[in-house]
Amino acid sequence: MNLREDEGELEASKWYVIITNIDVREADFLELFAGHAIIRATIPPGTLLYHGRPSSEYPVQDWIAFDPEHSAVFAGGSNGTLFTFTAARELTLIYFDGCSANKVDGVVDTQDLLFFGELKHKHEGWWGELERIEDGCAWAKQYGIVGFIRMEFDFEIMYCDFSDGLELVSAMPFVNGRGVVPRPPRSLDNAALQGSRPVGGQPSLNLSDVPSKRANTEATFHGLRRVDQLVIDAEKPRVPVPPRIPPPGWKGTLPSMGWEAKRTGSWHNDFPGELRVRPDPSTLVSFFDPSLTSLVQARRTLTRDEYNAGNASREDIARVRADVAEVAAREPRTGSDVDWVGLARVIEDRFATRLPYLQRLLHQPVDIVNAWARAAAVRKQLIVSLIPYMHGSAIGTPEWFADIARECAERFTSHLPTSNFTKQEHVLYHAVDEVLHEVCRVYTGAWVDAFDVETKSPFVAMRLLDKWREEFDTLIEWLDWPVWIQCRPACEVDEYCYVSQGRPWAPSEDHTPRCVPMEDETF
Repeated sequence: MNLREDEGELEASKWYVIITNIDVREADFLELFAGHAIIRATIPPGTLLYHGRPSSEYPVQDWIAFDPEHSAVFAGGSNGTLFTFTAARELTLIYFDGCSANKVDGVVDTQDLLFFGELKHKHEGWWGELERIEDGCAWAKQYGIVGFIRMEFDFEIMYCDFSDGLELVSAMPFVNGRGVVPRPPRSLDNAALQGSRPVGGQPSLNLSDVPSKRANTEATFHGLRRVDQLVIDAEKPRVPVPPRIPPPGWKGTLPSMGWEAKRTGSWHNDFPGELRVRPDPSTLVSFFDPSLTSLVQARRTLTRDEYNAGNASREDIARVRADVAEVAAREPRTGSDVDWVGLARVIEDRFATRLPYLQRLLHQPVDIVNAWARAAAVRKQLIVSLIPYMHGSAIGTPEWFADIARECAERFTSHLPTSNFTKQEHVLYHAVDEVLHEVCRVYTGAWVDAFDVETKSPFVAMRLLDKWREEFDTLIEWLDWPVWIQCRPACEVDEYCYVSQGRPWAPSEDHTPRCVPMEDETF
């Protein structure tokens, strides 16, 4: 009946983290700020995508976003342009989990290990991203991968070639006095930010011939090139950003809108996450794969915040790169067709509200007077969760309890078509299996104690309540499911729930969800 009791191994392998990587949610980063998963994903035809830049030049290799508020951040200046594209076909991309678009130590390690094979490319600031997109896209081209999905305050794509798979819907002169980041160099400040907009505004681009008029083919960072970096470096300190200048004909004030990107990102906090991205769980390559023994050993002495894919050995890095290459080259829809996202969600649904309620019962004040009643209340909740696995014969025998534990742990996985699994699906299978075994081990162990607790003395009940409290606290801390990342109490209608990512957007590393006023204009 004691299933998977090696808690040290459970802590080292972190199977439960693998399960949280199979959908695309903003709040998932709280599991690991520095991502540990690489997965192939698609975007369906007809999906709208947005690109903003401080000029009207058509993008070639650059960043693109899922929400216009995100791209608008970069469409500053009198020549600022917001491009809207639609996916002309199903687009195949690679998704990096974690805060993979935040340019701070650790979060880009999975990308650099894939693109460069090592971490020697420790770029500073925003501009090292150009090398990352160029080398990444050179790798992706051989597999028909069109870009890389990453997360910061909202999801973004490093898109390899805007002429491949995208159709231009509009190229609109943008009503925005200036953007937020990146700050254009002074050469563009003078031409774009301080210059006056032509009477009537910038003319719309001709959608039929814009792509054919691209004079430049190098990668840009939201419209800025390497030469712009040189201008920035040479002209420090830069002049202050001038006041926001509304376009001719505008009435009243022109408020800043850059902070709205933070709120649109929060739309994707909860399940099912960013629905426009469809990850293929059968292709999930995880740095928590126990076969990557160098990382298993490294994690034994680290806290969760210190976990880093960059701690992998050269042999394990080579193994991951080979796995991702195989996944990228694989024919679409290869594998068992098991709905891994649905399976993980069903399991989560069964326990996501029951576990916190059980924990609340166990943390309420208890004394000799109410101990028996409190133990009976906990016993009832154990029955609620375990009764689907209770046989109607041999009740109360050791074999009966063992059957409950086994049925609970194996009910969702014993029938799966393992012979059709990809390599990555075997990892997912074992992840689900380990999570279920640990949940069911704790539940069934408590049920053994609680089965006849109503016949015991209040003193025994108090001792068992203490024991159960410790065991369920440990289980909940170990699971740490994203569904529990919520603002409590719920936010009012004039607020939204925001989970700070910390660096580089805020100095504090406090990731506690909090209600933020709708009118808050801080980034």
